[in-house]
Amino acid sequence: MPAPLSIVLAYNPASGRYRPGALARLRDALEQAGHHVTCENSRALRLGAGESVDLVCAYGGDGTVRTVVGENGDAVSDAKFCVFPAGTINLIAREAGYPASPVDFARMIAERKATKPHRYGHIGREAFLCCASVGPDAAVVARVSERLKARIGRLAYGVAALAQWRRWPRQRFTFTVDGQNFTGEALFVCKGRYYAGPWVIDEAARLDSDEFRVLIMPRARRRDFLRLALSAIIHPALGSRDWHRLSARTITVDSDTPAPVQADGDIVAQTPATISLAASPLNFL
Repeated sequence: MPAPLSIVLAYNPASGRYRPGALARLRDALEQAGHHVTCENSRALRLGAGESVDLVCAYGGDGTVRTVVGENGDAVSDAKFCVFPAGTINLIAREAGYPASPVDFARMIAERKATKPHRYGHIGREAFLCCASVGPDAAVVARVSERLKARIGRLAYGVAALAQWRRWPRQRFTFTVDGQNFTGEALFVCKGRYYAGPWVIDEAARLDSDEFRVLIMPRARRRDFLRLALSAIIHPALGSRDWHRLSARTITVDSDTPAPVQADGDIVAQTPATISLAASPLNFL
């Protein structure tokens, strides 16, 4: 029988998807499996500052993990992580196959022995785990109502996209990708396969890769984004040959006027911005 673990459930009480009862059910399932479990606000959790922790379990979405990483700096490289998918999009949970049932989740923890490294990124000082963008996609995220997001989840992004459709923003950016210069109206940086749910922008993107996958769109009109959606949902061949697809470790973004930069479904910065790989990976169970 596997040895019991000391587990911290990191949660964000300000998140619109936070449900105390669901958190309690997850804690009960883990404790019934023999583990010692404590609950901590993700913004207050300090790794290495007190009692040793075997596993940090983020109760929520990708943003909850990002908060723990942002609050703990280099200390996260010594911890083991997992994610219970209670957030809006849950890209890491989808990628890693974490179940949404507390009982199944506790069973998974007992069965998984080795960790897998996740080479996450930084935008300035902000961590990001799965995906980032600049252009109309980030402008949609900037429009999302947190109150509506709490009520209807990922559909809030669809509502924001419909609101933007009437006045579609187009802005010119300068991108430097590992020393190569490009201009365009939209940038997507993928660390994992999935983007905004079950859709795939780049099949070559991997959480454990030591490179990002980058998509630059020279033009980002409404019809270009419709084509991007079709290529992500149906088949990559429906994309445009004019798009630039490449691997990279460092990307800088500049523009004449500041524009929002989104990461994992939240606005984390404005242009000019630098996107780079973190020095050490996160270790996911």
